[in-house]
Amino acid sequence: MSELEIVIKLHNIRVTSLTNPHDDLPGDTKMFAQLIIEENISLQTLPVASEQGQRSWKLGFGCNMFSVAVLRQSVTGGTRLVGYVEIGRGEVLGSLKSNRPTLRLQLNKVNPDGPSLQFSAGFSSIELPYQEASDLDPIGMPESTITSLKGRGIESELQKIYEDSRKTKFCMNAQQLWVIHERILLCYQSNDNRARLLNILGDILMQSYKGSGTVDDLNQAVCAYNDAVQDDSGHVIYLADLGTSLLCRFGRLGGLEDINKSGKMLEDAVQLTPDGHPDKSSRLNNLGNSLAHRFERLGDLSDINKSVLLFEDAVQLTPDGHPAKPSLLNNLGNSLFRRFERLGDLSDINKSVLMFEDAVQLTPNGHPDKPGWLNNLGNSLLSRFERLGDLSDINKSVLMKEDAVQLTPDGHPAKPSLLNNLGNSLFRRFEQLGDLSDINKSVLMFEDALGDPQDSQQLLLHYTLAASSTTGPASVRFVAAARWAQHAQVHQPSSILNAYTTAIELLPELAWLGLPITDRHHRLSEAGQLVRDAASAAIAAHDFHKAVEWLDQGRSVIWGQLLNLRTPVDDLRKNNPDLADELVSLSTSLETAGTRSNAVAVDTKPQSLQSIANQSHAHALQRNRVLQQIRELPGFERFLLSKPISELSLAAKMGPVAIVNTSEYGCDALILLPGLANDIIHVPLHDFTIHEAQALAESLAPIVGNTGRNDRLAGSYEVDMAIFSIILSELWVKIVQPVLNGIGTMTPVSQNLGRIWWCPTGPLAFLPIHAAGLYGENQAVGFKLSDFLISSYTPSLTALIQGFRTRSEFQADLKLLAVSQPSANGQRYIPGTQEEIKSIKQHAKDKISVLQWDGNMATIANVQEGMKYSRWVHFACHGVQSTSPTESALLLAGSSRLTLSNIIELSLPNADLAFLSACQTATGSKQLQDESVHLAAGMLLAGYRGVIGTMWSIMNNDAPQVASDVYAHLLEASPPDSMRAAEALHLAVQKLREQPGGKKSFLHWVPFIHFGV
Repeated sequence: MSELEIVIKLHNIRVTSLTNPHDDLPGDTKMFAQLIIEENISLQTLPVASEQGQRSWKLGFGCNMFSVAVLRQSVTGGTRLVGYVEIGRGEVLGSLKSNRPTLRLQLNKVNPDGPSLQFSAGFSSIELPYQEASDLDPIGMPESTITSLKGRGIESELQKIYEDSRKTKFCMNAQQLWVIHERILLCYQSNDNRARLLNILGDILMQSYKGSGTVDDLNQAVCAYNDAVQDDSGHVIYLADLGTSLLCRFGRLGGLEDINKSGKMLEDAVQLTPDGHPDKSSRLNNLGNSLAHRFERLGDLSDINKSVLLFEDAVQLTPDGHPAKPSLLNNLGNSLFRRFERLGDLSDINKSVLMFEDAVQLTPNGHPDKPGWLNNLGNSLLSRFERLGDLSDINKSVLMKEDAVQLTPDGHPAKPSLLNNLGNSLFRRFEQLGDLSDINKSVLMFEDALGDPQDSQQLLLHYTLAASSTTGPASVRFVAAARWAQHAQVHQPSSILNAYTTAIELLPELAWLGLPITDRHHRLSEAGQLVRDAASAAIAAHDFHKAVEWLDQGRSVIWGQLLNLRTPVDDLRKNNPDLADELVSLSTSLETAGTRSNAVAVDTKPQSLQSIANQSHAHALQRNRVLQQIRELPGFERFLLSKPISELSLAAKMGPVAIVNTSEYGCDALILLPGLANDIIHVPLHDFTIHEAQALAESLAPIVGNTGRNDRLAGSYEVDMAIFSIILSELWVKIVQPVLNGIGTMTPVSQNLGRIWWCPTGPLAFLPIHAAGLYGENQAVGFKLSDFLISSYTPSLTALIQGFRTRSEFQADLKLLAVSQPSANGQRYIPGTQEEIKSIKQHAKDKISVLQWDGNMATIANVQEGMKYSRWVHFACHGVQSTSPTESALLLAGSSRLTLSNIIELSLPNADLAFLSACQTATGSKQLQDESVHLAAGMLLAGYRGVIGTMWSIMNNDAPQVASDVYAHLLEASPPDSMRAAEALHLAVQKLREQPGGKKSFLHWVPFIHFGV
């Protein structure tokens, strides 16, 4: 008698986790805890097997028919099995509608304490042949037989895929590899055979990653290797493979957990490898690489010292004829070079040069790694020249780099980097010759330089070629474009705008590819300087539209990187995930191919240089086609391009916006006026320089100090008024007065003042432009900015435009969240906070609803929940600035910190006005002078339309008064309007400044500032 058996195959079931990840679940949930995937889960069913393809039976013998595997996917963890449930045949027959409750129940059994699950499923059924098997007793079927039947074919299938992956460029469907992974986990007991298969799968996934460049493949490889080690933690190959895959992922994503675990795995592998084993040197090399990478990230000298020792051991164990010897020598040379850069020991740079020379000599021409070895030798020689001044070193450096360039075919992704480095050596040689005054030495140098007078044009050509290469990594091309622009300033001014255009067009790509973790702040600081220099060049060419567009795009991209905001690719992925994935894959392939670092493991069959160039050229062409497709989509017409001035001019909707640009090449103000989209007023600031801005900022710093609100300066403390007065007068005479003249605002007014928005750049971000003026004892009206206009600030035009968006119907009535925390752990008591909140509540009575959290009740959870439903928020507490911008925080109950990162991650549909009555909420990071990333501006980017903050410590008795006066003005209107916040602050500060008893110190009233609309 035949029977229909339903086999469920659930494809791409999407599950959304409604809670945060937590620790591993106990019991029958086999691996990890939470389902963390945006909308993607696969449920895999195991069909009923038939013996010899002839007979099948009912699987009613103690186990159910269908196994449903629930997966977890994350950026760092890959796709993992959370658990699986067995579902009986009776539970799956019937319609999808009737089965959903059962499936939901079964899934909840996997994770009873976890998230609620939302899922949809697609069902299909197939009919399997069934023959009566009366001679079989299914109930007595041994588990080993069932396991064997389930796992039949995996080993041979895996072996075939592995062999294919070693032959050609390999890229396999990720879902197919996942299915194999789960079949291995489900069908084999935890033993060496399962570990062996998992490790082979890891090798396949690593090969697939090399072909695809996608992080998913890399994550899956790490998963497979990790599962192998879990099964057999004493197997040296499994440890070594897991360690190298983690090192590879660290290079891609920068996770500290990866590099730390990599070092542990690789160290275990070295210890388990006996002396004399042929793989000993390779494992020493891998561990040395892991420690060298960790040194680059953390700077721990013990790591680089141990790295050098490990590489030395690896080199000594490897004979000269071994194909791995040049790579080992190169790695040793790199570690010595890095240690020289840190400590300056001449013996290290001398040894480094020798190691690179040996690597070059042992590597035949045509070998794909030879250009890299030559380039490293050239860099090492350049560094020794910088230290000792031996011209033979700089000449040899140029020759080595020229050889590296000549050996590398056009289109190879590393060629831009090689051209860039050759340009560096040529530039230094050119500079050196320019400094020589002795004619005899000069003649000798020109003779020895072999064409040295042409170095300037050669290096300019190299930078141009490197920056313009479509196959080169975006990071290398950006640096080359910056150097092209720098050199063109003097030697080829006609090309300077092309150079800056190339650099700024690359900024968005650098952002979503991810800047290197190890020097992110350094790179962003360089980018900020470049954007300002680019704007200066555009201004010199009278292209004011381009200058404004560049400044806004550059600042928006840099802020987005610093604050981990959504990138254009994130938005694209929501609309067209396939195009987004293809673009990221192609761009990542070009980036990684051209920025190869120390080899983790020696490749005995490397790709030829020409084949790499051909592959990269194909990727570049396809990438351009994908970009064209994206820009044809509605809403993505300017994808990765700057916003046009027609859009940016909307920032001047309610008053002039003055962008003050500071550059080595000049300082200028660019002013947008309401209703004049095509007219930008240019005000050259001839009497002001970036160096003066830096000097003023440095003079102000010790006066305002760097303390918290707990250290608000005592009332008896007298500041050196003379220095502060000079700073404010310099800002008035050299910046503000020219701007007011430029917009025709010449007459002071006593009421109904207009508004102006300031967008300062560079060191100006630390200076109080809003308070600029002459403050003599009997100074007449009309000699300070506040006599003419009410000032606000904005980090970018785009941020201001977002604040001017049409206000939709709010989801809640006007509510104010008031938070006070006078005694955060580790801080001294603030006496003024409760008085501050009390005054706010008095003004709010019968007008708006106030939710108040004080002291120990001001927890992260309470405050965040309150922020979601409150249009206005007020914080009276300590504020701290961090060198990591997203970690700047408001200090709440106990030791808790409400960081900028926490705020940005919130969904705040009702966000309108934030008042941060805490110190340093508008203080930028000195490490990132160009971009004053602070809590106040960060609140704008988190969704608030207007923010009141402080530039430095404020007095305890001033904060309640200013807050009271601000809310009195805001709440006298019906309904209360946050658009009056700037005016309210202006009036409150004016009252504070002119209160009876004489003018107060600048430290009392200057720190209060307004951001946004």
